[in-house]
Amino acid sequence: MLRNFVSHQSRAILTWAPYRKPAFWIVFLAILLPFIIPVIHMNIFAQLWQRYNRKIDRKTCSCSCWDTVFKGNYEAGISGYKHMYFNATTQSAKIWLLTVLYVIACYESLKYLLQLWARKELRYTMFILFASVVYSHYYSFWGYVNYYNDDFYSQFYHQMFFSFTEICSTYYVLRLADRNVELSSGKLLLIMDIAVLHVLTAGWDQFVTNVIKQEGELHQVLRDIFFMLPDLLHICIAIYQLFKLSQIKKRPVTHLISNEQFFGSVFFVSALWVVCLTL
Repeated sequence: MLRNFVSHQSRAILTWAPYRKPAFWIVFLAILLPFIIPVIHMNIFAQLWQRYNRKIDRKTCSCSCWDTVFKGNYEAGISGYKHMYFNATTQSAKIWLLTVLYVIACYESLKYLLQLWARKELRYTMFILFASVVYSHYYSFWGYVNYYNDDFYSQFYHQMFFSFTEICSTYYVLRLADRNVELSSGKLLLIMDIAVLHVLTAGWDQFVTNVIKQEGELHQVLRDIFFMLPDLLHICIAIYQLFKLSQIKKRPVTHLISNEQFFGSVFFVSALWVVCLTL
């Protein structure tokens, strides 16, 4: 009896989410993205921050902050030049786990989108939204690395707020990237609500100061623009999809969104905006 139950449940799961082995080129391209993003990132920073790129004498420099636990008896005490130092601490473990998590998420997301594209099941508007937030997620990753690496946590929960809401939005974007998944006003509203929330908090936070008032340095201006544009794009595409949905259902857009959904969105954005301001 138990065996029959397990067999039935297994068949149900496989029917709901059938496994399809990805083609080699899909795996290759999915792996390529985590490889090339840091290379592009480092080259851009090398150009933007040339004045900070001081020359280092590798023969004479030393580091007394490295615990050398990883080296064991091969090297102890004050060490010479290394391309990367890491201490055997809890923070180092968190950085490693964070790196693995982000790489896996990046690979799996891109593999999923490439498989949809290969099967002609990709909703391109959602792919555009996903591509637009790659920078935001990548920035968040390095933000957490720096928090743990520097033991500097004054902005940690503020960043976590943005990361959590961004991940929620990206999850629904990836879900709707599949044309077989029906568009719904609720999912589109959630994507739009989070984008509006980010626009409000960014305007209250740094965008106005750095970009509008032109008080920020070049890298700050570029950073804030690359944060703002994806959010505006999410709002525009969500509205576009709502109008498209209204054409499919042959109902006005105002009839697709109930009063509960509208006031729920207003409350959701307002409440989270207040929460963000307190972090």
